[in-house]
Amino acid sequence: MKINVAIVDAEAATPVLRTISMLVPQAHMLANLKYLATGPFPFVGGAQAEAKVTDSVSGQILALAVDKRVGGGSFKTGFQWQWGDAENAVNHWAELAATRLSSWTSGEAPQ
Repeated sequence: MKINVAIVDAEAATPVLRTISMLVPQAHMLANLKYLATGPFPFVGGAQAEAKVTDSVSGQILALAVDKRVGGGSFKTGFQWQWGDAENAVNHWAELAATRLSSWTSGEAPQ
């Protein structure tokens, strides 16, 4: 298998403002309203990646994937560093890829 992966977008969080929006109750309420109205929480980061898996001999496409992950609004994410959300996304994708590739080669369903 040949795997091509590209991070096509990465956004840094705004650490101080994010911490305030997660810890100060009034600011957290406003952050929740923003989340309900538009989707992501304010001042969070994230990343988007694209991947293509092909047969290394024939060049046939075996899998295509696109995923975007953004930071959350929990208390513990209020203390992340600037690129923490993007790092979490990359770590998630690495774990997911390892699990899926392992299941393809072993013949077991991914868990």
